[in-house]
Amino acid sequence: MTRVAVIFIAPSSGALGEPPSSDEWIEEKVEEVLDNLNELFPEIEFVPYRVEEPADVSEFTKKEERATGYLVFVLNSVRGLIRPILQSGKPTILVGETYGGAGEYLPEHSRAQSLDMPVVGISTRDITNKKVLKNVKFLDVIGNLRNSKVMFIVSPAEKQLMDYEYPLSVDLWSSLRSVQTITGITPVTLDTEKFVEKYYDRVDENEAEDVADRWIEESVENEEEKIDEIKKSAKLYLAIKKSADDYDVDAVAIDCIVLYRNDLLPAWPCLAFMEMYKEGETVPVCEADPYAATALLVMKYLADLPGFINDPSPDDLTQEVVYYHCYAPVNPHGSSEKSVPFRITPAHLGGKHASVCTELPTNETITVIGLDPENGNLPFHTAEAVRNERSDHSCSTKLVGKTNTEALAKNWKWRSGWHRVAFYGDWREEIKKLARLLSLNVIEEDK
Repeated sequence: MTRVAVIFIAPSSGALGEPPSSDEWIEEKVEEVLDNLNELFPEIEFVPYRVEEPADVSEFTKKEERATGYLVFVLNSVRGLIRPILQSGKPTILVGETYGGAGEYLPEHSRAQSLDMPVVGISTRDITNKKVLKNVKFLDVIGNLRNSKVMFIVSPAEKQLMDYEYPLSVDLWSSLRSVQTITGITPVTLDTEKFVEKYYDRVDENEAEDVADRWIEESVENEEEKIDEIKKSAKLYLAIKKSADDYDVDAVAIDCIVLYRNDLLPAWPCLAFMEMYKEGETVPVCEADPYAATALLVMKYLADLPGFINDPSPDDLTQEVVYYHCYAPVNPHGSSEKSVPFRITPAHLGGKHASVCTELPTNETITVIGLDPENGNLPFHTAEAVRNERSDHSCSTKLVGKTNTEALAKNWKWRSGWHRVAFYGDWREEIKKLARLLSLNVIEEDK
């Protein structure tokens, strides 16, 4: 459970006014804030503190070492009580009451921004407004990330390289450690030999055939002539579900291309991943990408949205990007929303089988997110989805988006890799706030 310390900077005497009227007003606002918080976020543990002098700051910071973050209300300045709280390094939502709080809010918020502290601020007369309090959602995202586990299904050799810092695996090993350091996400590695023996080979063939038949029936068209490939993908889906339950993980990332091409995994996971997104429980991740896994979990916790992992491929002549991969969620607006049509098809000029061609929505904004944890960057851009494109080249699902392609190429952070994850909606401001609370630099790739 996410735990948030709610701190009210509220000396009886200050810029707001004097007691007893000041105390009466403060008590009224504290009660209203806490009532609204508990209504908005019943799953979060809120622990309130009234801070009136420096000793109160020391007392609550000692008690709240395990808190996910702080929600600080500056109600009556100017005793200088904010700075040591912000200096703690905890992700903090800072709310300044316009009349009584501005005297400390303005200089301390500015100082925190200049020092790149994990602080997001808002100043308003209406501190109990639910629009203000909904910023707590960012702290809940961080709390959920810290409690998350991602299982990486990889080859036995890759498992060793991911688990130990060998000279040849410095970057691979470090990528997982960097993600864990920033977000708290715990990586779990499972070698594919164990996965195949314990899970895939033990799947009931009849159950898998039923799943495969259902996929074919649900698709608008099955262009995959090798029906056995679809059945093997159904077996893989059931194996992934069982392993995810056994290991109690929040996401499963499979190094699919390497494993399939080296005969270490007998099936492609694209259809399995499509089905997992329909269920809305365990998050599926292509190519065992830890950066994409992070983006997917962030948006699941922030907006309950599935994401489309993709290889962005720009065309400067048309100012378009083709976002392509071999599957995309058929419920791109969320697990409870209506599904969009999909086809089962080969891809890569017939060299890959049991892919998913999803007909994604158009005339909508998408937010496309990456991660460069080694350099502390969170790159992203937005685009307007204009059409779906069909061709035998490359991957099966191709969503075309309009954006500033020259800026994209100029601002691309090479350590973030090629993958990005697209989400429906304009999430620019939310991503910027979350990046600040995670102490990440915002890279607006389209600016």
